[in-house]
Amino acid sequence: MSARHPLTREDWIRASQRMLVKGGIDSVRVDTLAKELDITRGSFYYHFKSRGDLLESILGDWRARATESVIHQLRNARTSPREQLRQLLELPLHGNTAREAASTEIGIRGWARRDPQARQAIDEVDSHRLSYIEGLLMQLGCNETEARDRAWLIYAYQQSLSQVQAGADPEEKAQRSARLLDILLPPPQPEQETGGA
Repeated sequence: MSARHPLTREDWIRASQRMLVKGGIDSVRVDTLAKELDITRGSFYYHFKSRGDLLESILGDWRARATESVIHQLRNARTSPREQLRQLLELPLHGNTAREAASTEIGIRGWARRDPQARQAIDEVDSHRLSYIEGLLMQLGCNETEARDRAWLIYAYQQSLSQVQAGADPEEKAQRSARLLDILLPPPQPEQETGGA
């Protein structure tokens, strides 16, 4: 029988996010987590000062993985703004990873309805994501107002895609996403067809 590896801070955060998805923020309790992870509360207090510290860490981890990391990867791919937007709209189609990410986001958005700290995190993430999309649209030739309006449509579509089409065939989803991208984006201009970001 092999020795059990000590839990990391990230293990506690991931377990907390799973608990948030299953039972809402009220179910994210130190005792419940310790029981779920089959470990003593001492491990928790080695990594976190308090439950509040854990809750802040859940939001920070979500922001980093679901926004900062995604935008960083898309920007560093050195693809055109149109291709970055296409890849962004395909994210909800990525199987289990997309379903888990969507479930976590739904849990955090539910939490934000009654908690100012979570509400602030949602507002900051939404603003950052929309700003990124607007910037890509401006690179495609949209003026500021058009970019803002199209960004809202793209973001709303991207947010709802994994929920509304949960049972659809992945190939069908990808084809629909490509057609809708053509509707949501301005027509390509000749110089944009080959340019990188």
